[in-house]
Order: sequence, then C-alpha cells, then structure tokens
Amino acid sequence: MRKFTALFALICLCLWMLFQAPALAETRSMLDYKVTAEVIYGKGDVIVKDDEGDDYLDTINLWMDVYEPLEDTEEKTEEKPRPAIIFTHGGSFHRGSPRYTYDEGGAQDTSPGDYCRKFATRGYVCFAISYRLAPDNPVPSREGYPPEDIDMTNLELIIDQVNKVREVMGLEPLDPSDPEDMELLGDAVLSAAEDLRMALNYIRSADYNIDPERIVLGGFSAGAVTSLNVAHGMHEPVAATFQLSSGIIGFDIVKTVTESSDSPPILLIEGQNDLNAAFVSMPILIELYKEVGVRYTFAWVPAFGHFYTSGATSLSGDGSKMSVDERIMQFLDQTWGDL
Repeated sequence: MRKFTALFALICLCLWMLFQAPALAETRSMLDYKVTAEVIYGKGDVIVKDDEGDDYLDTINLWMDVYEPLEDTEEKTEEKPRPAIIFTHGGSFHRGSPRYTYDEGGAQDTSPGDYCRKFATRGYVCFAISYRLAPDNPVPSREGYPPEDIDMTNLELIIDQVNKVREVMGLEPLDPSDPEDMELLGDAVLSAAEDLRMALNYIRSADYNIDPERIVLGGFSAGAVTSLNVAHGMHEPVAATFQLSSGIIGFDIVKTVTESSDSPPILLIEGQNDLNAAFVSMPILIELYKEVGVRYTFAWVPAFGHFYTSGATSLSGDGSKMSVDERIMQFLDQTWGDL
C-alpha cells in the first residue's frame, strides 16, 4: 500500500510539473516586457448607414497593442534604441484582430499578440495593429502612391477563401463578376495598406525609443499581403519584411520592385498545403527578387496548410530546420548584420 501511495504521489508531482511549467515560464517572461493595450494610432474613413438606411462618411479609431521589453534599471542607466516589429493580423481582409487566434480544420495559428510576446522577450518593441476591414466599408484615400501601381486582377486568387470567411460571418458571398463587390474587396486591401502605413508613421513619431533604421513589417495571410504592399509596393522605408503565407494582391509588386527601387530584404514562408494565392505568388516573387537582387529567404512548413503555429517546424533550401519564430529571428539577425 505504501509503495502504491508513493508511486501515486510521484505521478501527481510529475503531472503538476508538466502542466505548471508553461505557466511558470509565462510568469517569468511577463517580467521581461510590458503591454499597453489599445493605443490609438489614427482614424480611418468608413461608410455607415443612418437610421433611414442612407450612407454617410464616418471615421473609426485604429488601435494597436504595444509590447515593450523591460530593462534592469540597476544595471543600465541609459537604454539604447531598440529594433521594432509591426505585426499585422490575417483574416481575408474581413475579420480578425491583434488578439485573435484561428482554429480551422484542426489546425491553429499563433495570434499577433503571442508573436509579439516572443519578440518582446528577445528585445524588440512589437506593435500588433488593427486596421479597417471589408465589413467596415472602408474608404481608402488613394494618396501617396500612383494609381498605375495598383492591379486588382489578383483579387480572384483570394475570392474563394474570402467567401468561406463571409459564410462563417453570416455575410452574402461576393460575386467576382460584380464590379461593386470587387470594389469593396479592393478598397479593403488598399485601406489595410494605408492603415499600416499610418501606424508606421505614428510609431516613428511616438516616444518608444525605437531605432528608425531597424523597423520591420510582418504579418500573416492578409496581414502578410498588407506588409508586402507597404514595404515593396508603397516603398515605405523599413529595414525588412517577413511574410507568413502571403500573395501578390493589390499592388503590382512585379512593377514596383526594380533594381533601383531599394526594396528591403524579405522572408517568405508558406505551408506545404497553403492557399492558392500563396502557391501562385511565391514563384513569381522569388524569380523577381533573384532578377533584381533583393535579398530573400524562402521556407516552407511541412504537413501544414494555411494555418500553422509559431513553433511549427520550417524547412528551407539550405537544409536548415527550425521553428517559424526562430526562422524569423535568424532572418532578422542576418538583416542587422547587413546594415
């Protein structure tokens, strides 16, 4: 009986340690960073309906959660400027937020907030932003970039996924042959890019003690498309960009990225069974970057589709095998070495 009791106690202790270890690790990591929630970085125009059903122009607040590393003030009297990451969430330009985690078909991704926690513990100031979505009926300003840089023909690459999301949201599907439907989706793509640009400009001017030469744009799915559009479409001055399951949507990247465009380095990651937009776009982007001399890294996540966690294993052509988040960190370390 004593042997059984001792064995039972040992099993209970092991189980307690197994389930408490992640919680304890998270508690310790919480000492390494602080979070400031819902910081307003700007406003965006949207179309809303009044009580009579008539449309009118209004604005909504655009917000972000800010994750900042904490310093040991006893050892360090003057903090050096830090690198920064702006992470933009996915959701087919229809849903999502900086705190939302997708769980679809048994596969789960990692939320922008969770990515930012990882980055903050590595010394980055990380911003997880919201932006205007298609259900907001966004109105892009179309300022700051020439209209000839826009090509919406690739919207057809995401229309099937968009309509799956709209069905989940209880919305009518968009008709790719209806110009008004395609205009709505195109306005959402452009508004997202304008909002990320607005967040970038706000962050540059705010007092976050950031190194302006080391600001990185990254995101997942629609957020990756948006980061690509701002970094390689609008050519906003950033140090690098990383793309988790991206595509060429909105800006004509093949046209905007040239040998003289001074485009920042890029990390491209896709799932083995990813969406059509990624499969069509990735070879085009890789060939383009080879041709014009943009430094790029490509990796893929075996056995996963569009959704994968930051801890999922990624593989690259050089034979390296590492988690998605470690791949991002390695890419950024190489980027800083090039500066």
